[in-house]
Formats: sequence, structure tokens, C-alpha cells
Amino acid sequence: MKAEKKAYRQAEEQDREEKKKRQAELDSQRQQQEHLDKESERLQEEQERQRREEEEKKAHEEYLRMKESFTVEEEGCSQQTEHESQTLLQEFIEFIKCSKVVLMEDLAAQFGLRTQDVILRVKQLLEQDLISGVIDDRGKFIFISQPELDSIAKFIKQRGRVSIAELAECSNSLITLTPTVS
Repeated sequence: MKAEKKAYRQAEEQDREEKKKRQAELDSQRQQQEHLDKESERLQEEQERQRREEEEKKAHEEYLRMKESFTVEEEGCSQQTEHESQTLLQEFIEFIKCSKVVLMEDLAAQFGLRTQDVILRVKQLLEQDLISGVIDDRGKFIFISQPELDSIAKFIKQRGRVSIAELAECSNSLITLTPTVS
């Protein structure tokens, strides 16, 4: 019985040692595999980084080639002197006064501005009382001169209460919509 126990213990000890050896081998293989995986990943990242750098370099070279293909023949000056801007403003106001009825788009085209800028400029001029008139819902500005405003005021004072329909009916005779020649 003692011999059997001893043999059994030796067999168990051998099994344990074999398990330890197998486990050590598996651990070693796993570590080698992890090392190979990390190395492979590092190589892929390095290749990706080199590819990105190469693309950026090509894009930059393309940009430089395009940049060289452009030439500047003349340079403009967008700043206007005080006198030039005042003259342009006077021309703007005179154009409105002479046209009497003007589309905002036409005004923008005439002075090389955006339509939105023209609308803002007309509103500013109305607020500053440099011009008088109305902007209708179709994008037209109708200039009304001071004598015409006076005649409208006189009409309202003579009649007393006036409906909008009556005012619209009589405004054709009170306000001239034909352009003046200057």
C-alpha cells in the first residue's frame, strides 16, 4: 500500500510538472504571439503614417503648382476716399430721384452692389430723410418728392378723413411716376 501511494504521488507529481511545463510553453507561445501582434500593429501604424505624410506632401505640392499658375496682373483698391464715396452717394440718390420707380435689382446692377445691400442703403437714406418714398412688396422703390408729399398732405387736410382707397385713387394725379430726364 505504501508503494502504491508513493507511486500514485509520483504520478501526480509528474502530472503537475508536465502541466506546469505545458502551461509555461503555452504562456511562452502566447507571449510570442502577443509580441508578434504588437509588432504587426506597430508596422501597420507606421505604414499608415507614412501613407498620410505622402498624401499630404502630394497635396501640398499640387497646391504650390496651382498657386504658381495664377498670376496677378493688377491689384484693385477697394477703399474709396471720402469725396468718392460722397459722389457715389449723390449719384445713387440722383438715380433714384430721376427714375421715380426703380427695381432694387436694377439699382443693384447699376451700382455694382448686392440687392440686399441696396435695400439696406435705401432704408438708411429714408431714415436720414435724404430721400422719401415707399418700398413695395415686389421689390420696387417709389420716390416721392417733397412737393408731391405736400400735395398729398393738402389733399388729406381738405378732405378730412380719407380712406386708403380714396388716397390710392387720387394718388395717381398727386404723384408723378414718369422718370425725369437729367
